[in-house]
Amino acid sequence: MNETIKKLQRTKLVPAVLSIAFGIALIIARKGAADVAVKIGAVMLMLCGVGCLLMFLFGPVKKEGTQLVVGGILALIGLLIWFNSSALVDLIPVFTGIGLVLNGLSNLAPLSQPEENAGNGLIILFSVLMIAGGVMILIRPAAIRDALLIYVGICYILNGVMDLILLHRVREVLLRQ
Repeated sequence: MNETIKKLQRTKLVPAVLSIAFGIALIIARKGAADVAVKIGAVMLMLCGVGCLLMFLFGPVKKEGTQLVVGGILALIGLLIWFNSSALVDLIPVFTGIGLVLNGLSNLAPLSQPEENAGNGLIILFSVLMIAGGVMILIRPAAIRDALLIYVGICYILNGVMDLILLHRVREVLLRQ
């Protein structure tokens, strides 16, 4: 029982606290925190690339050219992101806008069949709102970036708080047994 509680605390507590800390950092230092997160992602890509290259060179499995190619590509993408991290942060709203427009359009696509349109007013409304929101973001991505990073920061904080609440409730249940 105690081992289960300790395992839960190890696997949930640290990520929850990190999630809250990252959310606060995104709200306070939006551009800086996003830049650091992108750089961490770049390091992870470079490490994955180097890992693939090392597996190709020293791994016990059959050597395939795909390991070499994938490792090189991952390492190069990681390097490119590392040196252009602020440009990638500036593209976050653009990717979000494109994603919203495409998602709204994909939600409308099944409704092109006339026999399936009955009772789908909410789907049409939400799809149009998503498309409109995506277009607004695409028109002024720099102005939206700060609001988007604050929203993401709030989501990280809520995620961490929910994980802490869940951890507390699971702990109480396990202690009662």
